[in-house]
Amino acid sequence: MKINYSDDIHSKSPSGILLIGDVHGKMNNYCRIVQKHKGRTIQLGDFGFKEDHQWHMKHLDGNVNKVCFGNHDDPNYLNELHSLGDYSHLYDNEIMSVRGAMSTDRYLRTENKDWWSNEELTYNEMLNAYDSYVLNKPKIMLTHDCPQSIMEYIFGYKDRSTTRQGFQHMFNEHKPDMWVFGHYHKSINTVIDGTRFICLNELETMII
Repeated sequence: MKINYSDDIHSKSPSGILLIGDVHGKMNNYCRIVQKHKGRTIQLGDFGFKEDHQWHMKHLDGNVNKVCFGNHDDPNYLNELHSLGDYSHLYDNEIMSVRGAMSTDRYLRTENKDWWSNEELTYNEMLNAYDSYVLNKPKIMLTHDCPQSIMEYIFGYKDRSTTRQGFQHMFNEHKPDMWVFGHYHKSINTVIDGTRFICLNELETMII
């Protein structure tokens, strides 16, 4: 599916947006991808920790290269220019992004160094994102994780999280044309209930 958009992130255009899977601090690889594309990019979370976000802010245009934060991102940089925040609507509300995921390995990590207690939206924050989703009914969803039923169907996992359950309620209410996510380090492209779900592997890319 190809959608064309303009240089104004809030209106339609001629120019594809490059979506990028998990980076996990691999800045050299990420930089090569961004430089080759020479256009707007959205990275779908697990970009990196403190030094990685500082590198982004120093070397890249935050208006052009955005990050939808995952669970392995330092949320202290959520309010910086390159971040899409808790959730956002882009290109006349045709695209919506929502951050967050649950770290299954959080007990092996150090809080405020490589794990943060607010890696997911709170229940009330997710309710706000849900209300905005239902109101705007985006054609494309960009997230780090995916709805609960999709995770169970594709990957066979059963653990639950605020993020996946919130996304599930969104998907139950409105079926977007496409839902693109990362997090699982797998390449998946499948249609479920009329929505194309695409999981991008680490540093995998696609253009919308």
